[in-house]
Amino acid sequence: MVIMSNKKGLITLLIFLLASGKCLAIERKPIVILTTLSEHAISQLVDKYHAFSPNADVRIIFRRTHSMLRLLEKNNYQNIDIVISSSPVLFHRLANNNKLHTMSPTYNVPSWLAPHILDISGKVTPFGYSGFGLMYNKQYLTSHGLQAPKTWEALTNAQYFQHITMSTPSRSGTTNLMVENILQHYGWEDGWQLLMQIGGNIAFISSRSFGVNEAVSRGLIGAGPVIDSYAINSMKVFDYVNFNYLPNSILMPTYIGIAKNSLHINDAIKFIDFLRSKSGQQLLKKTSIAKFSLSQPKLAETTAFILNKQLVHSRDTLISLLFDQAITEQLHQLNITWQSIHQLESLVDLSPGALKKLARAKQYASQVPVTSAQSISEEYLTLFNNGNAKRGRDPVVVKELQKWKETLRQNLQQANFLTNQLHQE
Repeated sequence: MVIMSNKKGLITLLIFLLASGKCLAIERKPIVILTTLSEHAISQLVDKYHAFSPNADVRIIFRRTHSMLRLLEKNNYQNIDIVISSSPVLFHRLANNNKLHTMSPTYNVPSWLAPHILDISGKVTPFGYSGFGLMYNKQYLTSHGLQAPKTWEALTNAQYFQHITMSTPSRSGTTNLMVENILQHYGWEDGWQLLMQIGGNIAFISSRSFGVNEAVSRGLIGAGPVIDSYAINSMKVFDYVNFNYLPNSILMPTYIGIAKNSLHINDAIKFIDFLRSKSGQQLLKKTSIAKFSLSQPKLAETTAFILNKQLVHSRDTLISLLFDQAITEQLHQLNITWQSIHQLESLVDLSPGALKKLARAKQYASQVPVTSAQSISEEYLTLFNNGNAKRGRDPVVVKELQKWKETLRQNLQQANFLTNQLHQE
């Protein structure tokens, strides 16, 4: 009996030690921040946070928006605690899929920023914001005899042929917002005409939004659209880099949320409290994250344009796929077509008939195979809003993309046929 009693005591002790070991292992795990922002920028904030919380162990993981979504949509992502991004599409989808922890109490948002933020109160909070515009290399532009571009329309000018770059909505959440900004401000058809004409001048597509900033800073290209934080940091280092905010451009709040399965909820809240504190807000300008704080409404006062957020969420995949089909994947042919059009536009002796033919060529070269009605049709958009569609595995979507590709090919073929005729006349 004594032996049995001792065995039971030993087993109880072992269970206790194992349980304690598991708890200690959980406690020792680092707080993991998953972000679409620059790792360097976030690490600077974390370094400052260590002064506020010396024992904090924080790890940072960078992912692009769609890669981050794939990671967080898995059921076993318990190692992620905090999510930081400027992508409303990302947080909207995470909130809809119940992947975010509900904060209580919620954080207050300034009234001037409220119209620009996501309507998922309690799931995320903004801690700063940005604008976007055109970053350019003054030395590059001077050497090529170019003016600094200040509008989207300027980028369609023949003088910028192969002197500009940009990223794609499929690879950059901020680029997705820029494209959606164009489509909502100019309208679907006029917006795509503008984008296709800009595409005709693009020298190369950047694999991520930071690549635009890097290419301009290194003098590989003249100009490109970027979020202002990239330009602000580059202008601190290079005196030949400059930046213009685009008119009628939106604000981009930077959000932070807590992953639903986080094992460090209290630590995550502590980090958010730090970012939202007075000292944390002051760091946004002093560090390379380069965001405007929630006490700086000046930039917000310069724009009144508000995105229809429901449209942003419902056609995110459609726009990503269409941009890649219409611009990214046929960039070389788009360049050839628009170069020919630019050459004809430079002629001063075109007849009225020739001008009409040139106008038709431009129309073919700037059309996309999705109508304005389809772009807001719930039935049409539903085709693209499932996991298989986003991964290119839905046979219905694959068939639709093939139709797009063929229409786009025929459009450019027709534009080239007309321009060739004009060159021979």
